[in-house]
Amino acid sequence: MTMMPLLAGAAREKLQAASSAKGNQPGKITSPRVSLAPRFSPGQVFRYNVEFETTTSTTRSGLTKDPEGPSKLVITWDATVRMEVLTSGATAPDGIRLRTTYEKSTANVSSDTFDPAADETQQQYEKLAGKVIEFSLDAAGTVKSVSGLEGVVDGEKAAKAAGEWIAKLDASTGAPRGGIIVGQKWVSNQDAQELPIAGLVWRTESEYLRNEACHPPNPDVPANPEVPAAALPAEPDGNPEPTENCAVILADLNLVRPKSVRNPTPEEYGKNGVQTAGTWSGSSQSLTYISLRTGMVVSVTQTGTQKMDVTLTTNRNTSMRYAGTVTSRSQVVLDSDEISGK
Repeated sequence: MTMMPLLAGAAREKLQAASSAKGNQPGKITSPRVSLAPRFSPGQVFRYNVEFETTTSTTRSGLTKDPEGPSKLVITWDATVRMEVLTSGATAPDGIRLRTTYEKSTANVSSDTFDPAADETQQQYEKLAGKVIEFSLDAAGTVKSVSGLEGVVDGEKAAKAAGEWIAKLDASTGAPRGGIIVGQKWVSNQDAQELPIAGLVWRTESEYLRNEACHPPNPDVPANPEVPAAALPAEPDGNPEPTENCAVILADLNLVRPKSVRNPTPEEYGKNGVQTAGTWSGSSQSLTYISLRTGMVVSVTQTGTQKMDVTLTTNRNTSMRYAGTVTSRSQVVLDSDEISGK
């Protein structure tokens, strides 16, 4: 994280402290601080519905040039995931363990040209149905270990992707310690180690917009974060159930290069005798609803785009150029019975 956000954050905290000191004046209303960390406890069981879609439009040339290969690939995935909170184990004695069961996992993979790997990709998603995977998280909510992926997905990247899915359920990652208040903004950075270009960082700028009734946003209607809660449709008068309130968090994610690097080749590529060069950019926006009562993520809706033009050259002086765009849309929603507290 750069010094400027740190200094800005420190200045903000001093102003907030000064404001609190004057908060004893009559009529002064101070917004309470909210923790975004989920309050898990052993024995809890809940379900999430997952919708995920990516469209990849790419061209390849050089070593692996395939004139009949797909230039556009669309993957859609729908799943229902049952989650159970277990007692802490040896891998995370101060944390928790989550057991996930894919009760449903269906996918559709299509391309605009013949792709012999499309069926295999679709089957890999569908093989998740009925599978049980366990995650160990430390006290900070960081995934420490994953078990159960054997025979389902292969490679470190697949395991990392599985860990990122669980990480979405803890909105406190990167947030200021001690809780946040409505209107507060913060910045967090994470190295983009998975990309073939070194020195890039995923920078997330988040804002606590407001509190409002927990309701998953309609994926067919673009989110408007500027609409105040009072302007949203009211609950039906005939609904006797109490309304669960949520914190609404807007996040903008951008791929940035905080400082220049002499060698754009990541260390892992260099060890394998491959040099990389080119450009990679990306951005996305997400809207997250978090229960004020439990800290549970009620829904996350995210859209994003990445653009790349990268050349990989081996020590045998052979090269491959990979260029194109990837657009994505995803929505993770807590089961409606969980939202209403049933």
